[in-house]
Amino acid sequence: MVGEPPLKKQRLDASHAEQIRAQRAGFLSTLSRPISPPQSRTSNGSEAPPSNGRRTQGTSTQAADTLRALPTSQINGSFTAPTQINGRLASSTRRVIRSPFQLTRVRGLSAKDNIDSVSLHDILGDPLIKEAWIFNFCFDVNWTMQHFDADVRQLVNVKIVHGSWKREDGNRQAIEEHLKIWKNVQEIRAYLPDPFGTHHSKMIILFKHDDTAQVIIHTANMLEKDWDHMTQAAWRSPALPLLQASKDKESAVGAIGSGSRFKHDLLRYLGAYGGKLKPLIEQLGKHDFHAVRAALVASVPSYVKTSDPSDKRWGHLALADAVGAGNSSKLKSTHEQHLVCQVSSIATLPATWLDETVFKAARSSAKHLSTSIIYPTPTDLRSAITGYATGGSIHTKTISAAQQKQVAALRPYLHRWGAQSANTSMQAGRHLVPPHIKTYICYGSKPTTENPTPDIDWVLVTSANLSTQAWGTAAKVAKGVKDPGEAISHISSFEIGVLIWPELFLDESDGKATGRMVPTFGMDLPDIPRTPSTGDKVVVGMRMPYDLPLTSYGPGEMPWSPSSTYEEPDRLGRTWG
Repeated sequence: MVGEPPLKKQRLDASHAEQIRAQRAGFLSTLSRPISPPQSRTSNGSEAPPSNGRRTQGTSTQAADTLRALPTSQINGSFTAPTQINGRLASSTRRVIRSPFQLTRVRGLSAKDNIDSVSLHDILGDPLIKEAWIFNFCFDVNWTMQHFDADVRQLVNVKIVHGSWKREDGNRQAIEEHLKIWKNVQEIRAYLPDPFGTHHSKMIILFKHDDTAQVIIHTANMLEKDWDHMTQAAWRSPALPLLQASKDKESAVGAIGSGSRFKHDLLRYLGAYGGKLKPLIEQLGKHDFHAVRAALVASVPSYVKTSDPSDKRWGHLALADAVGAGNSSKLKSTHEQHLVCQVSSIATLPATWLDETVFKAARSSAKHLSTSIIYPTPTDLRSAITGYATGGSIHTKTISAAQQKQVAALRPYLHRWGAQSANTSMQAGRHLVPPHIKTYICYGSKPTTENPTPDIDWVLVTSANLSTQAWGTAAKVAKGVKDPGEAISHISSFEIGVLIWPELFLDESDGKATGRMVPTFGMDLPDIPRTPSTGDKVVVGMRMPYDLPLTSYGPGEMPWSPSSTYEEPDRLGRTWG
């Protein structure tokens, strides 16, 4: 209860599951309330099904039939399946990996459309959590704290990291008001030297009583509407144990995509906040990241030279390094790759900025590259389950002559968010749920009616929208400087994301084997019957937030703009503006 003196926290030094459970029971028995985890409540106060970190919805019929039809062995979210070549079983098997990214659970959708989704309670509801560092742009602290286990939510040491440093900022005022209630919550304000910069990163770092840590990088503000009513995604690291004594002084940092490099880049990112995060850096540095298979792509307020080594680069230069490192073999390909930038905000951009930054970075893995942008239209918001209500979180400007000129320049790239695929097997189930998710997916070719689900070469899920503040300006040399290596990109904001490509999931024993990443719809596991083998050792799923193939804007269609007026009522009978 609020106002009670804090109870003593016990350290659980467990070496196996039975000991963890026994010591957890002992820990919870010191509390005055019942130890059963609470059920979450919906907005009308009714009980929602308990999640307890596990999926409670059933598996779809299609997914269940797939699993029953295959002699598989489940291993850490993946399984091995017989390889078929020309209709015959081969002697080797391939590993099938669940999507490393999960969509978040949406209130109001059917259980079928929420299969394999993750809620905030799934992330924060573990009663073994002893410390949580929550990085974000906007916070509702009271609402956030309700997602911790009821028996420990007043005992968990919570740090709120945000960038609302101005006293008149409403986000800061709300946080400070809530901190009067939650004595176990502290705020840390990130320094932003640029007035146009924001602390836009969305990350949670957890430390638990079983001596493990976990990193969650996602796309949602810590607000009810973001988690319950918008399309979002989250990447969750494996449990990160303490380093063994023999590894206290880790060896050299590995290649981009390795766990050691991910750790190196994450600690370097945290170091950009200055001394405020020194305790977090020291604590996280004691954990073993070897199980992580991903690359970190982040931005911090900085001036970055193109001549800097890759471990000192941020923004679009860091994206280019990561994409190039993971996909250099694909440069030999003669086919045209296709980049789809799906975002919830498009800033006012210099005319050549996209081609000199994000598109250029994507070309680090492509011999030929075409591009598309997915961004909602007013029709997409009007038809959404929330109507126009969540449109304030989706930004671009279309009123002035300069803004209309930008829309005209972007029109060849623009595709709708809410267009539903005619093929039910390629429906993501989120076309009526407005996007706050940001994905950059590089396909082996453009998704078309003839080839709607091409393989995926790489995918980035991030907090970064299309803006110079997030990705950095195009690299330019100062006047009078001739060395192109001295070109500088200026970044204003904090952003963070995770990049994945299929070869990351190959093991050393796989030798020169190849991997594939395929779009998945309605579930995280690739549908094996729909994924014919090409001899690849690993098949990785990518849970799609949008339907395929892509749907271009129609004649006269404009991007949604919260600064515009929309008099046609939405599905709830409301207008906007």
